[in-house]
Amino acid sequence: MFLETVRSEGLSHLSYLLGDESAGVCTVIDPRRDIEIYSDIAKTHDVRISHILETHVHEDFVSGSRELSAQTGATIYAGESNQRTFEHEAVKDGDTIQVGNLSLQAFHTPGHTPEHVCYRVSGGKGAKAPWGVFTGDTLFCGDIGRTDLLGAEQAEGMTRQLYHSLFDKLLPLGDELEIYPAHGKGSPCGGDIGDRLTSTLGYERRHNPKLQIDKEDEFVKNELGSLQPAPFYYSHLKDVNTHGPRVLACVPPIPMLDPHVFQIEMGKPDTVVLDTREIEAFGGGHIQGALNIALREEFPVWAGWMLKPDQRILLVLAEEDDLETVQRHLLRTGFEKNDGYLGKGMRGWFEAGLPFERISELSVHQLKRWIDSDWTDLQVLDVRSPAEWQQGHIPGALHLYAPFLQDHLHSFDRTKPIVTYCGSGYRASIAASMLKRGGFKEVYNIPGSMKAWRAAGYPLE
Repeated sequence: MFLETVRSEGLSHLSYLLGDESAGVCTVIDPRRDIEIYSDIAKTHDVRISHILETHVHEDFVSGSRELSAQTGATIYAGESNQRTFEHEAVKDGDTIQVGNLSLQAFHTPGHTPEHVCYRVSGGKGAKAPWGVFTGDTLFCGDIGRTDLLGAEQAEGMTRQLYHSLFDKLLPLGDELEIYPAHGKGSPCGGDIGDRLTSTLGYERRHNPKLQIDKEDEFVKNELGSLQPAPFYYSHLKDVNTHGPRVLACVPPIPMLDPHVFQIEMGKPDTVVLDTREIEAFGGGHIQGALNIALREEFPVWAGWMLKPDQRILLVLAEEDDLETVQRHLLRTGFEKNDGYLGKGMRGWFEAGLPFERISELSVHQLKRWIDSDWTDLQVLDVRSPAEWQQGHIPGALHLYAPFLQDHLHSFDRTKPIVTYCGSGYRASIAASMLKRGGFKEVYNIPGSMKAWRAAGYPLE
């Protein structure tokens, strides 16, 4: 028997290969869209992928189940639902799926989504009794799945379902069972997922803060009160995964564009220039109207927040070697219209004599002096989440979470200087690029942002 975890950076997504070498078969649980890694691992163990298991309809990444099934011929198994329109075997509560000498028993655990199932696994040498459970987005290390994906009007009912799934279905399976969740720290599918990738039901029962509230009404009140906004792209990916993502067969190439061709392509309808360079490089010189989302760990989630599914995307990269990473991130979050990248990057643009813009940067020391000067024209904009804002912010600052800025540009004065800050500067640069695109003339970003402000010992409000 073997069990391997595949981590997808940026999305904090965890998928698994579980197999029986003696029988020459394995299953993949909750695969991502770029599937090569699963075939490589299966070859290493000299097994074929015979089963594909979905715990639920994912909303934060494009499922690789159809892609993997098309390549391997493996059957897709997923929780019973009348909404899925692609070929699969429906799994009901109590059903058992056999993979060689490994048995995976399904438990219907609604709450995160209506059709969600967890799989309890047993089998393997010296392991006839159940030893683990693949919990999907029902239970994480230190947290539980969010319950508002069907909308605010159904959130309470879904939270009550999750309560019973946890306390009546999962926890009674036994403290010794190890859990294998679909996400780790950083995923928006939970509120505050812990650092560890695995845990046990017993450890979570005793230490998971959400599981210390064993009264249903109190559990519901606590969970609904702690939910943060869900990324915009979730609803789109729910539709994509419900009906089955398009099978790509391979990662499509993205053409390199000469700067002048790039400029022409920019003018086509529904086109966005996505600049993936670091915030300092973007501030020093960028194409007019470009959106800055730097290629860091957070990139795919913020691409999901800020881009629209039907937009044509033109890329500006720090290095040409970044192209594959950027494309995989975009494909995993459902963005397929990647129509070109700028040849030679911004150096090529500069050398072609084409116009560019800048965003100035301020140190926290300069910002503090500006605030102390009582210059009433200054707009200081905090673009962190509501929870971060409530924990303390720069005195006199305004607040609007970065993803909502595009629809509220009218709330600020385009004729007055505006300064953006966040936790470290990453989201502030996204916001600053949006303000610049929106016609604001004097825009400033704060490198280091709140981390730098705290380090300088400045006061919070």
